[in-house]
Amino acid sequence: MCLICGWVYDEAAGLPDEGIAPGTRWADVPMNWTCPECGARKEDFEMVVI
Repeated sequence: MCLICGWVYDEAAGLPDEGIAPGTRWADVPMNWTCPECGARKEDFEMVVI
């Protein structure tokens, strides 16, 4: 979950529009990736259990 805006990355869905296939684990998302909602860096995310 993005600590800036609250957007949640869903590993099952991925982000196909950004080249991240469904099923892509968070650990495998590139370090230079940014939040699609607010542009926050990957390091501004925190793992949450839903």
